[in-house]
Amino acid sequence: MAVLMVAGMLVATACAADAGVTTERADPITDPAPSSVPAPGLPATTSTEAPTVSDGRGSQPTDTGLADRLFPGLGAPAVDVVSYLVQLDVNVDAGSFDAVVDVVADVDIAVRQMALDAAGFTVDSVQIDGAHAPFEQAGDELIIELPLDSGQRVTATITYSAAPDEAFSAVGLPAGWFQTDGGSYVLNEPDGARRWLPSNDHPSDKATWRFEITVPDGVTVSANGDLLQDGQLGEPWIWQMAEEMPTYLVHLVIGRYDVLDGGALTSADGDKIQLTHVVPAGEQAKFQRFIDETPKQFDYFEERFGPYPLEDYGLAFVDSIAGLAMETQGRSLFSKLDFQVSAFGDDETQINVLQQLLLAHELAHQWFGNAVSPATWSDIWLNESFATYAQYLWLDEIELVDLDSEMSELLLARQTGDVATGTPTLESMFGFESYDGGSVVVHALRLEVGDEAFFALLAGWIGSNTGTSQTSDAFILLAHDLTGLDLGEFFDTWLYATSLPAEFPQG
Repeated sequence: MAVLMVAGMLVATACAADAGVTTERADPITDPAPSSVPAPGLPATTSTEAPTVSDGRGSQPTDTGLADRLFPGLGAPAVDVVSYLVQLDVNVDAGSFDAVVDVVADVDIAVRQMALDAAGFTVDSVQIDGAHAPFEQAGDELIIELPLDSGQRVTATITYSAAPDEAFSAVGLPAGWFQTDGGSYVLNEPDGARRWLPSNDHPSDKATWRFEITVPDGVTVSANGDLLQDGQLGEPWIWQMAEEMPTYLVHLVIGRYDVLDGGALTSADGDKIQLTHVVPAGEQAKFQRFIDETPKQFDYFEERFGPYPLEDYGLAFVDSIAGLAMETQGRSLFSKLDFQVSAFGDDETQINVLQQLLLAHELAHQWFGNAVSPATWSDIWLNESFATYAQYLWLDEIELVDLDSEMSELLLARQTGDVATGTPTLESMFGFESYDGGSVVVHALRLEVGDEAFFALLAGWIGSNTGTSQTSDAFILLAHDLTGLDLGEFFDTWLYATSLPAEFPQG
């Protein structure tokens, strides 16, 4: 996800119960105690407890968390969201909004309550299928009582107002709704959506989305999917995302921007991939050389990972903190500060290593993380290790780094460690072992099985699982099946070990 510049060095820090979710590998290490200590000066906002709330009518109590190893309180096992309709009337200057959100979900009929993640705002009213419904807010959960005669599929209409404060996740990264000079943006990974949106805030639950966002005239809204209506004269901006995605991949940016029609790319399977870009108002020329890089990277990754798995793509250069990049689905989010010439040199025609890395990393995520999302946050290496390896493949292709030398140096750094790539702790899930250290595991797998089998495995992983959330076990099983090799010892030695071998496999 995000890559931050720290003291001149690149430090990886962060970069989402559908059908297709498989059982997680038994964890070979003891689960860490999640930390809820915030950054200095910020409130603790992440609950590590998953409350269980009884409905008081003798039916099965509602478990409000999925017992995710790293975020046990997120999500709800009885709720499968089908779609979100997000209607916001935004006070841009104050950074607040009035909201009406429709959540269409299938709820286990044995559970007569619907639990959603909701932190930091007060709900005014809830309707279920158009009728008033009792509800309570318990900690970071919204518990809605369902009518006795409701069916499995219900529509919860939630009315509330919010003035979200900037906050940090328990992993130490910013997450939630962030105010800018004349606008705002959201950064939801891993648990930020619940701070502004009542939702099933877990990567295992994918849904379709519609955004109807009202802002003052002259202010632009960018969100996932297709632009159905420009907002003006009090009418909302309307964006529709027909492809399912989890909450952490929501893209919502408000401010003084231009939305650019970038035309379409033809995918390897013949599909037309619509390109939509977002740049600061009147500044397209400053960002065009980065936009022009997309077709080259697109073709390169398709040759290795298979056809682009989504319907659209684009780049959004926004007024966010420097060093921030996020693979929001179909339109990657970047800080405009990282793409200014003055920050990295005087040549207005060149693209430096950091910029190439950021562009490649977030595009690769559309395959690894967006098309196929992690079933639990312990499976984060399926996102970050592969996107990091992809960025190095691209940098090697354009001769900015030597892949073999880079991997050798990173392997040396993995000789000793406290955390395995496959079993991250809360503190390390967006750290070295998931990013650069995880790319070592991916490179070792390539050398173990050979190039032909390796790239066939990656294309098969995406081709057979697009639109779902999957576990590490599912990837390992597919690796066994497609290569015909017994890879159990390999994954135990490389993915689930803290200290890695001194040399790569010889093939």
